[in-house]
Parts: sequence; structure tokens; C-alpha cells
Amino acid sequence: IRSIQIQNLQRSPYLPIIELNGSDNITLSFDDLSGDLYTYYYKIIHCNADWTKSLLSESQYIEGYTGGYLDYESSMNTYFPYYHYSLEFPNDDANCTVSGNYVILIFRDNDTDNPVLTACFSVVENLVELDCSVSGATDIDYQKSHQQVSVTINYPEYDINQAENTLKVIVQQNRRRDNQAVLTAPSFYQRNSVNYKLNKKLIFDAGSPYYSFDVSSVRILDRRVKDITYYRPYYHVTLFTDRMNAGKSYQYSEDVNGRYVVNVQGSSDPDVDGDYFFTHFSLETDDPYLAANIYIMGDLTNNRMDETSRMTYNFETKCYEKTLLLKQGGYNYTYAYALIGDTVGNTGVIVGNYWQTKNEYLIYVYHHPFGSLYDKLIGYTVVYPNSNF
Repeated sequence: IRSIQIQNLQRSPYLPIIELNGSDNITLSFDDLSGDLYTYYYKIIHCNADWTKSLLSESQYIEGYTGGYLDYESSMNTYFPYYHYSLEFPNDDANCTVSGNYVILIFRDNDTDNPVLTACFSVVENLVELDCSVSGATDIDYQKSHQQVSVTINYPEYDINQAENTLKVIVQQNRRRDNQAVLTAPSFYQRNSVNYKLNKKLIFDAGSPYYSFDVSSVRILDRRVKDITYYRPYYHVTLFTDRMNAGKSYQYSEDVNGRYVVNVQGSSDPDVDGDYFFTHFSLETDDPYLAANIYIMGDLTNNRMDETSRMTYNFETKCYEKTLLLKQGGYNYTYAYALIGDTVGNTGVIVGNYWQTKNEYLIYVYHHPFGSLYDKLIGYTVVYPNSNF
């Protein structure tokens, strides 16, 4: 299973968030590269803010059916054959009736004990007003290597009692969950308003702009692509070797905060025209880290630090190396350093931390009123520091 994307394509940025009783849809898509045609079935589950299953029954969060079958198409004229599957939700068969987090479980041939993938989206009911900002002036340094997020929640027409026990605020940097901040008790209380300011949990390593490359064409090489070669039976892409950037001066480059887009030059349907390339990454460093691992981060690895993204050190080339099977298009990526056994990645060790970096901060506000069976998502916003957005 490759190229898993779940997005709201009606609103930019394409986040997996829709409004309760709105007109937008979530689009889930992926490719099956096994070479065989399977029937894929989906099931919708409602979750709490921490993505554990809520106490709601299916009839309490879905109007219609909680499951169904996915549409599919076959790839066209590609060296790597695959089937492209897609789902839009809500659809004619079902709709969400409450806000909060939702999981889509995908099963092959109704094997409901073994989901092949899990995709997450959220449904929001905008009941509060959010005033959020990001600054390079933090409690630990000034315009150096960190960014501090401030969040104010105004609720002039909504009732929130005991916010310290019923509210949960989650802040993500570039859609990463490994280093997200989870807040409960507010810093200050005002009439119909609470805020989370001067909170050490809201100080993030600033990081650096993502690396970018484009493989939408096999004839025109992007500046970050060293070589595209066809070795029977597949294409191979070799990127130019990256080097350690920590400690160097800040260099601006345009990025999309770790996203990727499937694209084929000259094609009107890249979802089935896009071929798959074995893409070779390398990061130069004289010696390996004995107590840590290096991972490739971004949506191309679903920001997961596991064997699918972990690089291996090559003593001959003096590089960390990794090969990923990627669909044609444009990609962002970065590197994360993590001590063995640690679940939080540190990009600054490799690429540096610069307060000028234009990160994307996504703020979710959940409310669990007393006596309720689930966490309502009552507001969200996206904030870009050092940007004109």
C-alpha cells in the first residue's frame, strides 16, 4: 500500500478536516502495488481527542451506514502496475452527526480482523473563536532557534465550565504527532475567554525549511535530482547528497511544510498515470550516531519514525542512506534525529533550528462537557509564522 492521502480538497491547505453539516468532503486515496485486484471495504469509527475509541455507539455518530466499498481504477501505461482506490466521505450512504475525531479502517476482502491501513480525519463545529500567534521571541531565547505559540479561546456564545477539566488543546507543528503539545489547564482566565500563553509546552524547535524535489517528468531533471535512470523493469531516482546544516546560517527556500503532490507533466489524470520510482536519499556525515537513529520525515513517510523511514549508515560512502518507493510528483522532506528508544524526533541536530522558518502550526480545541460520552471538536485554526498567509 503506497501514496496514502486523506484531504479536504475543497479548502487550502488540504487538511483532513471538514465542518459538521457542511458541504465539504474528505477524500481518501491509496495505491495497491501487489499486482492483484482486491475488494476494499471501509469502516468509520468515532474517537476521542487522543484517538482512542469513544463511548458513542455507531448510531450516535453516523447517519446511514458506517461502512462500504471503495472505488478503484487501474494504472495506465506504467512500468509499475497498481490499482488506485479512493473514497469520498460523507457520501450518499452516510454522514457524520457529531464533531470530533474519526478513523477510517480499510479492510481487504472483508477481513475485518486485519486492517491494511488506518486513516484519520476530524469534524469540527465552530463554536469558539481562536486568536493564535507564533513568535520567535520565546521564554528561552530571542529570535534564535525556537518559536513560541500563543493560543486564546474566546467563547462569547458558548458555555464552558471548568476549562481546566473539560478543555484539551492540541498544537501540531507541520502535522507531526511525535512532538505535538497537549494542553489542559489554561494559563489565564477571563470572562468568556481562556488563554495559553507563556507555556513552555508551546515552545517548539524552529527547524529549517524542508528539502524539495520534483520527479513529475523523466526527461527534465529538477535541480535536486542527480539522475533518473531506467533499470529494467523500474525507474530509479538518485537525489543529490544532503549535508549537515546545523550551525550554519539560515537559508530561505520555498516549501510546503512537508507535503507532497502526485503530478505527471502532460497528464490530466496523474492518479493512474503516475509511475513509481525507487528514490535514493543520502545524508553525508563522517561518522554514524551510535546511540541514535536518523529518519526521513514528511508526508512521504507519514511522519512516522519506524523501519519504513529509518536510514542506514554506509561506511564506504560515509552517508546515511534510504530508498523509498515514491509516486511521480513533487515532494518535501527533512531529517530527524532520535535517540534509540525515543519517540520524539529532533530535526535541528541535522538541519538546524532557525526562528525565521515558516512552519505550519495546527491548533485543535476539544471540549468534553460533564456527562458527555465524547470529545467535541469545537474549533481549529492554522497559523504560519514569518509568512504573509
